[in-house]
Amino acid sequence: MFSEPKTFHILGGGIAGLSAAKFIKKKDKKAHIIIYEAASRLGGRCFSFYDSKLERNVDNATHAVLGANKEITKFLKSEKFFKQVHFWRNNQIHSNFISEIPLILLSVFNTKPSEIAPSLLLSLAAKLFPFFPGQRKLYFSEGNLTEKLILPLQAYADEIKTGWCLQSIEKEENQITCLKFNQADIKLGKNDIVISALDAHNYQKIFSRPKFQFNQITNIYFRTSVPLTLPNNIPFLGSTQSIFDWVFINKDIVAVTISNSQEIKLKGEELARKVWQEIRAINGLKPAFLPPYRILCHQRATIKQDKKNQNLRPQSALTTYQNLLLCGDWTMKNYPCCLEAAIQSGKRISRYI
Repeated sequence: MFSEPKTFHILGGGIAGLSAAKFIKKKDKKAHIIIYEAASRLGGRCFSFYDSKLERNVDNATHAVLGANKEITKFLKSEKFFKQVHFWRNNQIHSNFISEIPLILLSVFNTKPSEIAPSLLLSLAAKLFPFFPGQRKLYFSEGNLTEKLILPLQAYADEIKTGWCLQSIEKEENQITCLKFNQADIKLGKNDIVISALDAHNYQKIFSRPKFQFNQITNIYFRTSVPLTLPNNIPFLGSTQSIFDWVFINKDIVAVTISNSQEIKLKGEELARKVWQEIRAINGLKPAFLPPYRILCHQRATIKQDKKNQNLRPQSALTTYQNLLLCGDWTMKNYPCCLEAAIQSGKRISRYI
């Protein structure tokens, strides 16, 4: 006798939830997969959109991917990876990767280097070892995250319900029996499995644990009248003496990333103007005017990746509920919170089914 196919209810349509759908479907082609997403679109913090002010497609946040991140690079095989990373210090461009480790750590963990949990530092070193150039080559998104990641992944879901916000659950002993959304209640049967791909903040709201601290990331996009170039025509660079940490060039779009940005005092146009002055100064120029810009501030971009928060992260995908599994970058203990960790967490789910 054939067993009935399982239904997987995935809470959250970000990269972790979409990746879970992919790896479940690859392991069990008969699985019925439903993704519930509170927003009107998929992707979580990883998507592209048309900005009416800039009149261009931009990413919700510029995402950078290292060659050492094997799962995410599988999506980007045909894309251009840059083998040389450049930095701006003391009004000069250089490529000494080792000397800029504090900036790299800040960018990877979105946490002050002095506060990063030691176990995370060890895991990063292991991930990058051996320190070949291929491990350190870099790709950055250019307004194409939805095209490259979201659309291919969402094809693995059988149903996608956007605008469905989970408000509470019902339970009996160690089983979840009902998912209560703003749209409807979903009763769960014996062949139903729930996968939480909620971010750490929303997971805590529903399940009351754990309670993390978060760090902010700010992205600024400028649209220039003509394509901007950096010295030696390099496509991006990191800076240790500017408000911004990284600047990326995509034709007439200049994208800036500021990690751990809750400590930045400047806001709005004042922040954009100061950052634009710093970018122009790299080319030895004074800005004649401030071009159109868009500031995107992500107040809970990642959990603060210090020892205290690291200890709160789960040990595995298992929970106290027999029919609930976890995924999401924050659930991958000893991994930096990033796209690679999100995809790895989705892949981990397939081991438990």
